[in-house]
Formats: sequence, structure tokens, C-alpha cells
Amino acid sequence: MASWTTIQSTTSGGPNAILRNYWTNQLLGILENNLIAADLCDKQVIPANSGTAIEFHRINSFKKQLTGVSQALGYMTIGDLKGRTFTVDSVVYSLGLLTNDLQISEQAIMTAEPNPIPTLTERFLYNAKDSLDQYMINIMVSNTGSTNSATAPSVTYFGASVSTSTTWGDGSQTLTEATLDADNPSHRIAAETFNTVYTRLRSRSAKPRSGNVFDCLVAPEIAGDLRTDATFQDIALRGQNRGEDKFEKASIGTVFGVRVMEDENVGTGFPGTVDATNDQIYRCPVVGQGYVARISHAKGQGTPSVNFIPPGKADKADPYGLIGIMTWKMYVATGGVLNPMAGELIKVASTRTKNVTQDDDSGTWQ
Repeated sequence: MASWTTIQSTTSGGPNAILRNYWTNQLLGILENNLIAADLCDKQVIPANSGTAIEFHRINSFKKQLTGVSQALGYMTIGDLKGRTFTVDSVVYSLGLLTNDLQISEQAIMTAEPNPIPTLTERFLYNAKDSLDQYMINIMVSNTGSTNSATAPSVTYFGASVSTSTTWGDGSQTLTEATLDADNPSHRIAAETFNTVYTRLRSRSAKPRSGNVFDCLVAPEIAGDLRTDATFQDIALRGQNRGEDKFEKASIGTVFGVRVMEDENVGTGFPGTVDATNDQIYRCPVVGQGYVARISHAKGQGTPSVNFIPPGKADKADPYGLIGIMTWKMYVATGGVLNPMAGELIKVASTRTKNVTQDDDSGTWQ
């Protein structure tokens, strides 16, 4: 690793610096225009030199006040006032670093037809976007970016530990992942699922992120099941308007106050317990205002970046200078759920299986 650092410092100028800036700008463009899950999160800019603990502050809500105050000719004494104060608490997560690196031989660059660099660059930048999107979905589902577990996020809120609640199947039963069975229609996704989700969120005074709808991310397999639901077809698909906005392009319809968007990174096709051969379990997050946050870096150190260390520079680790290395990196918070009552999880069974023919979007993480 030390030898790579030396190479970077000796190639900081000239065309190589231009290439790095170009790729970094490409990456920032991809992160801005193609992220779905990450852009459903609130953002907090992390200032430089502020430590590795990320503290997301929350101003608590106020209780309803249904009793008025006494008045005397419009004049009130201090004793007449309610004397309420506001409180601020926080959730603390750690700073983490996501990275990937790719080795490219000098011979491959010289001899491959066509030149592999353009395609590798495109795929590598997509890998950065896809990794961050998966990371944020994992946080929405289990509050741990590196894994997608059956345990719902649990966060201290108003001084008590609160877990994100779950709507199971069509919302008519309280189940567990171990009891989900795709042979039972009530264990599968349905339009009524979103009626239950919306009702639960609004009963907790959760607020939509924009407009008057909550945002739900579903796997393509679940979207396939949902399109066969007659009620969903009638409500969501009739006259659907697709614009250029990335959320509109991802949307498969809005039903019962929930905008349903397709994201291939949702769920990873966990085998069912009742029928492990045919069933897979999917965990789909529904996001309201203030449910989850992620960190961002406006500029300078910490901004997501791509670097290319070209072959040709001799080093003890590569004495002939035969290997080039492409890298991307970005800083993240290791968790991010702020208010578990502002979100909901949908867990359903399906006989539609997740892609396993390639690593991309198949649930294989490294």
C-alpha cells in the first residue's frame, strides 16, 4: 500500500491529473443523476477535522396543547405562560469508507481490441453508484450498511428504543420472515399493502418527503408481482405519467398515498423458510421525511473520487511498472436511521427469484 501512495504522489501533474478530474466529475454526475435510495435520505455535510463520530441532531416534536391561558385585558403574567422549552437529542454513527480498486495490465491497455479503458471506466463508475445505493438500502432495512438482515432498525427516540415497524404481505396479518409462504396470497405484495403502510405512517404523524406521498422501493421481482394485482392495475397504472425525473422514471405507480419505485438493489432474494426451494423473501423500505440520513461532502477532502494510477512507474511492488490501478472511494456513515417512526418495512414472499447469474445486483457483496 505504501508503494501505491508513492506512485500517486509522483503522477499528480500532467495528463494523469486531467484524467482523474474527468473521471471524478463523471462519478459525481452519476451519483447526482442515478442514485435513488441515497437521494431519499436527508443529507448532512460533514465539516473537515471534526472527528470520526457523526452526530445527527434531532429537534423533538411538541405535545398537543388543548388548554388555553387565562387573560386579563390582554395582559398575561409569567405564571400564565406554558413555559415550554424545546429539546434536542442526537443519534451517533461512525465514519466509514467505501472503496474498490481494479488492476489493469500494461499489456491489456496496449493490445486489447477494443481498448478496455472506456468500458472499464463506465462499469467501474457504475459500480460506485450501485454500491452506495445498496449501502443506503441496507441502512433503511437494517441500519447496517454492509449487511441486509432480518432485524429492523432500532433507534432511541424520545428517550426510548423504537424499532421500525413492518407490514407483512398484504397487511392483513402479523407474521415473521420464517412464516412467510408465497403459496398464501395474503403473504404476497398487493395494493392493500400500501393502504396499510400509509395508514400506519400517518397514524404516527409521519410526513411524506415531498408532495403528499411516501416513497417505497421494491425489487423488480416484487414489481412483477404487483403488476398482476387488479387493484394496483386500476389505481396505479392507468394513465401513468413518465417524465424525465429519475424518480418518475423509476416509478411503477402511486397507490394509496405511496409512490412505488423499482430498484434492483432492494432485497437480495433470501430463501423462504416454509418453502426454501421456491420462495424468496424481500424486504422493501418505505421512507418518510426524517427517516434516514446520509453524509455528504460539498467540496474538498472527502468528496467521492476516482483515481487512475497508470502503468509505467517502477516500484518495489511492481519493479517493471506493468500494472495500472483504478480506484474509487467515498465516505459514508455506518448507520443512518434517525426516526424509525417515519419509515416502514414491507416484507413479502414471492416465487420470482433474484438474479444469480452475475455479481451485479445478485446480493454478492465484497
